[in-house]
Amino acid sequence: MKKRFSTLLSLMVLLFLVIACSNDAPGTEENGEVTLEDLRGTTVTFYGWGGGQNINDWLDHIVAPSLYEEYGIILERVGMDVGDILNLLMGERQAGVEEGNIDIVWINGENFYTAVQAELLYGPISDRVPNVARYLDPGLHENNYDFATPINGMSVPYGRAQLVFVGDTAEFDAFPTSAEELLEMARANPGRFTYVAPPDFTGSAFVRNLIYDIVGFDALNDATTDEEIYEAIRPALDFMVELNPYLWQEGRTFPATTAQLNDMFVDGIAPMAISYTPLFAAQMILSGEFPDTVETFVFDNGNIGNTHYMAVPFNAPNIEGALAVINHIISPEIQITKYDANNWGDLPVFDVDLISDEQREALEAIDNGRGILTAEELQAHRLPEVAGWKVPIIDQLWIEHVLGQ
Repeated sequence: MKKRFSTLLSLMVLLFLVIACSNDAPGTEENGEVTLEDLRGTTVTFYGWGGGQNINDWLDHIVAPSLYEEYGIILERVGMDVGDILNLLMGERQAGVEEGNIDIVWINGENFYTAVQAELLYGPISDRVPNVARYLDPGLHENNYDFATPINGMSVPYGRAQLVFVGDTAEFDAFPTSAEELLEMARANPGRFTYVAPPDFTGSAFVRNLIYDIVGFDALNDATTDEEIYEAIRPALDFMVELNPYLWQEGRTFPATTAQLNDMFVDGIAPMAISYTPLFAAQMILSGEFPDTVETFVFDNGNIGNTHYMAVPFNAPNIEGALAVINHIISPEIQITKYDANNWGDLPVFDVDLISDEQREALEAIDNGRGILTAEELQAHRLPEVAGWKVPIIDQLWIEHVLGQ
């Protein structure tokens, strides 16, 4: 999905960054034997999911130029699935590779849990990133836990996501605000509704959202063994089996990716799209891919929200540069550009009470258009994540007990 960037906006952003983004970064003062001046001309590699063109454009056309202007650091983005990244790092750990190619990895959830367990990360790092103490709320749960896994300073928040649903008001006057209402609408419109199959990240979250709505978060959160997880979510699995006959292809098959479901929504095959980007509808309306009659909605009991993070691998070749880049990315100026739906539409990680009046005005001045919920509405309907190790277990239970049933 190609996003259009305004040249004027980019110039304004760069000018604003030069003036306002002169915060201390790792290496501004002596940091071991490396200073910020030593980092000029060095390259930092950023590895992470490359399937979102808007995200790629934001990193390439806003973050990279502003980073080079401010610090003289060259940012090299490498698109790779995080599972493949972890497999690469595991191989290097086993082979004793002391210097790899990855400086920063975009990570969260069960992948962070795996990386911690396998000792694939360098750290702790958060106390070496000045903007963490400046702008992040130290008491916020998601700044301390990633899918219930203690962070312990091994990663730094990158952005905040929340599962949202999208429908077209030109086709439906109302949208399902619970699992039971989804079943009722599917019965009334057989063969239309569907969702993405786990283990796709968004599809997996949608399944957990249905589970929350049927059995509640606590039942799943309290389960501590595979068998307890199955017993806790069995009513929700039974519900999804009941839903299957009314879904697209009668639930025998599901879209494999979020992009496939979005295409089905655009083509009128599916009446509902799903995204982990809260401002997704605004992005698609702005790009002309969705009509301006599209609206975002969530379940009354809430939708899953989580934070995604940046971490440094154990064998990163440019650790000090990685810390400087992370510090730059979580600065209010860069986070504000990320919130703009013309760029990414990702929620910022800073505490609004900790930014300046000028930064707050810049945030409030962003017009993300229509079709979205307010930050207050999203927060009021934000649900926590379960422990990361439970996610693949739930995915497998869905495959065994729901897929094709």
